[in-house]
Amino acid sequence: MNIAAFFGRVGSAPDLSRIDLALRTVRARQHRAPPKPFGRRAFRPDIAGGDRLYFNVRSLGVQGRDHVLQYAFADDRGNVVMSAFVRAAAPGALMLATPPGDLATEPLDEARFNDIAARICTGATLVAYQRVLQGGLLPQGAAGSAASIDCAWRRFQQTARRLGLAAPTRSPVTLQDALALARLPPLESEDAAMRALSIRALWRWMDEAD
Repeated sequence: MNIAAFFGRVGSAPDLSRIDLALRTVRARQHRAPPKPFGRRAFRPDIAGGDRLYFNVRSLGVQGRDHVLQYAFADDRGNVVMSAFVRAAAPGALMLATPPGDLATEPLDEARFNDIAARICTGATLVAYQRVLQGGLLPQGAAGSAASIDCAWRRFQQTARRLGLAAPTRSPVTLQDALALARLPPLESEDAAMRALSIRALWRWMDEAD
């Protein structure tokens, strides 16, 4: 018995457009990319082409005949792109400096860090507080691959004069002083990553003030 006839329906040719749509939907589901695990992202420092990297270099003293430094870089989005402890040859003037405390990780050797920093800084505009002092501590690869290095300290002096801010009489004005005058959160640690983020906050405040 024809079931369609039993219900009073007349058999008709199948709707080919609907069949085609159904087949395409099934194929799309079969070839859909698998979902990525939550919270896992591939590291891709997409900073080339004019983005800024705010950096700070902190001395942790001398260990043996090596100078241990902490390097930290933060991007325009407020991410700490890298924070690393590095072992570099210590100048003679630092040989009697205080040795660093116990470090959670073994410092990188200077040559290895130079390669990493060069890749991260390629094409970026670096921003430091006191460019000459901080920029002089950058490895050659980082300084050479960057587009330029800007000085947040010099820019803040110009901004403070224009706004009539009463800067401290002592010189130079420290990063902590600048943050206080800009009414930004103070530094709570000497950690280089925290200082790099504070330099970013100060620079963005100056962008809005200009």
